Amino acid sequence: MLKQYITEVLFRQQTCTVPQVGTFTIQHIPAQFSMVDQTLTPPRQQVQFDTRWEDDGSLLRWISRKENLLEPVAALKLDKYLQQFRESLQAGDPLDLPGIGNLRIDPLGQVRFTPQEMPDAWQPITLEQVIRSESAPRVLQGTTEVVNDQVVEHTSAVWEEPESQGRFRWWWVVLPLVLIGAGVAAWLLKDQFMAPAPQPEAPKVVAAPTPVQDSVAAVQEEPVAPVNDSISYYVVFQTYKVKANAESNLKRRHSWGYSDVVLFSSADSTLYKLAVPFRSLKADTTAAMDSVARRFQSKEVHIVY
Repeated sequence: MLKQYITEVLFRQQTCTVPQVGTFTIQHIPAQFSMVDQTLTPPRQQVQFDTRWEDDGSLLRWISRKENLLEPVAALKLDKYLQQFRESLQAGDPLDLPGIGNLRIDPLGQVRFTPQEMPDAWQPITLEQVIRSESAPRVLQGTTEVVNDQVVEHTSAVWEEPESQGRFRWWWVVLPLVLIGAGVAAWLLKDQFMAPAPQPEAPKVVAAPTPVQDSVAAVQEEPVAPVNDSISYYVVFQTYKVKANAESNLKRRHSWGYSDVVLFSSADSTLYKLAVPFRSLKADTTAAMDSVARRFQSKEVHIVY
C-alpha cells in the first residue's frame, strides 16, 4: 500500500519524501537538438532519487486523507508501513515502485535506484538544414567568386583599400583635439609659473612642556572566571514496561542510523526508556524537546536530569 501512496504523492506534487529512506523527485529535461543525427528530441521527464531526506509531512497527510484517519493514528500506520518497507529492502530483493522504478541494496549496503522509462507523448523529429539563396555566403578567391556553389569570373581583381591609409584618416580628428588640450593646459598653469615663490618663515622656538607625573597608580584588575551554566540531561521519547521490547527497539533505531539513542531504566527498574543525551543551557531545553519530538514523531517527550 505504501508503494501506491508514494506514486500518488510524487505525481501529484512532483516530489515525495519517504522518512528514513530518501526523496523522489521528477526532473524536467528540456528539448535537445542533435547536430549529428539532425533530430530534435522533445522535452521529457525522469524520476530521480536521493538518500537525503527532510520530512515535509506530505506522505503522512496523504495517508490520513486516503484512509480517513486522524494524523496521530495515520502516523502510527505510516511507521508500520515504513518498517515493512525497510525490511523488504534489507531482504535483498529489488523493491518495485509502479510507474517510478525499483530500489535495491547493493553489496556495500547503499540504496540504489533504477528509474523506469516514463512514456513520452511526442516522438523525436527529423530536421534538415535549409540554406536560403539570399543568405548564402560569398567566397572570393583571386578573380573568381563562389556564390551558391557557382563560380563567377571577374575581369579584374577586386581592389582593397590599404590598411595604413585607413589608419591615417583618423589623424585629422585626433591632431586638433591634442592642440586644443595643450592650449587649455598652458592657460591654466600660467598663473602658477608666474606667481612669486613664498619666503620661508623663521622657525619659532617653543618650550618643551614640563612632564606631569600621574598621581594615580594604575590598578590591575583580576581576571574574572567564565561562568558555565550548561547542564546535562536526557530527552525521553519512548517508554516501555518490558526490557526486551526496549532493547529490540534500540537495536532497530541504531540500524536506521540513530547512533545517539540510549536506553536506561527508572530508579525502581519498572520502566525502560529510549532517550537522546544533551548538554546545553537550561533555556535551550525546550528547543531540544521540540527537535526530538519532530525527529521521532513522538508525543510523549519529556526531560530526565
